[in-house]
Amino acid sequence: MITRIFNLSPKGLGRFCLAVIFGILFAGLWPFDFWPANEVRWLKDRNGVHFYGQGIIFSAPEPGSSQSPLFPDGPITIELWLRPDNDTYPYFPRILSVYDGKEFEVFLLGQWKSHFAVSTQGLDAKGRRMYKNTGVENALQKGQERYIAITADEKGTRIYIDGRLEKNYPKYSLLPNDRKPLKQMILGNSPTGNGYWKGNIYGLAIYQRSLTAEQVLQHYQDWVNGKPPSFIKGDTQSPISYFPFDERTGTQIQDQINHRLLLMHPRFDPPQKVILAPPWIDFRLNLSFFSDIMTNILGFIPFGFFLSLLIRKTSTSARYSFIIAILFGFFLSLAIELLQVYLPTRNSQFMDVLTNTIGTALGIVFFYFSQSLTTRKSSQPQGLK
Repeated sequence: MITRIFNLSPKGLGRFCLAVIFGILFAGLWPFDFWPANEVRWLKDRNGVHFYGQGIIFSAPEPGSSQSPLFPDGPITIELWLRPDNDTYPYFPRILSVYDGKEFEVFLLGQWKSHFAVSTQGLDAKGRRMYKNTGVENALQKGQERYIAITADEKGTRIYIDGRLEKNYPKYSLLPNDRKPLKQMILGNSPTGNGYWKGNIYGLAIYQRSLTAEQVLQHYQDWVNGKPPSFIKGDTQSPISYFPFDERTGTQIQDQINHRLLLMHPRFDPPQKVILAPPWIDFRLNLSFFSDIMTNILGFIPFGFFLSLLIRKTSTSARYSFIIAILFGFFLSLAIELLQVYLPTRNSQFMDVLTNTIGTALGIVFFYFSQSLTTRKSSQPQGLK
């Protein structure tokens, strides 16, 4: 079999290499959807929105400086009424994320398996990114509606589930001390679109104060009894933002306290475009990560093998054929990853470029090993029949 491959003509090898390249492009850019649908819709039987796949809702740009801040300095309370539809995610989905408009999720509320998670990101004294995480175990059971309230002030952060205090973290600050700008609020996903959550969101309220345990319990009881809170704008007890998701149609979700809008575009278009994410960002110790690495390596081994064979058929220099094949594999992979920037459901990762190049190199090594083996066999004297 190997001997037949080595005896192919340069023209036949060229066609074979083109077929391998098209196969790699097909796999790397599938499903070729540059304008995917935003997989979030209005609920039909009640107020709220349903995230059923790769969906995202995010706040519109601020119309003027006179508007109240997206998230205030000092005490804060965030209330969420929701129902998760899944508890087996292979990644860390975001329910609510606050984005600095560049590359930073300042803090986020998410789900890990059936656990409710809170994560704050900031910079230490040396400018290095640091993470602080907390949460409540088994708070988000599949298919069960939940009222979640997070209150934070100088005394720490408290997490309430269905009106009951579940966790109290005296030394945990919800908003980071470095006070990075809070440019955008995102629901149901991360800024890059790689952390989508599945479930329903029925309401969201943000207060510029820390609610008491009695107030949290009263709000939960009102919600359970179908009595959504009626706020008066300007009242000190009212939130600074309240989204009841009662529009039932359209692409805009109105804040009933301010003029702020949340946008639910028909097309999936995350606000943060990631170009060649560094390897350390994508690194994770799980089977899915190592499976992706092996797939990327194995997918480029045939490319490195047949390209090396084609180059050797048209050139006598083994050194140059090795360099050309490596560079070709690197730039082919780089082109795929740059095109993936414009595919919202795919990830542009430098790790893929590295692993694809390693796969090309292994294909080249396999070619020279096979060539040496074939040459050795053909040079051996044939026995008498």
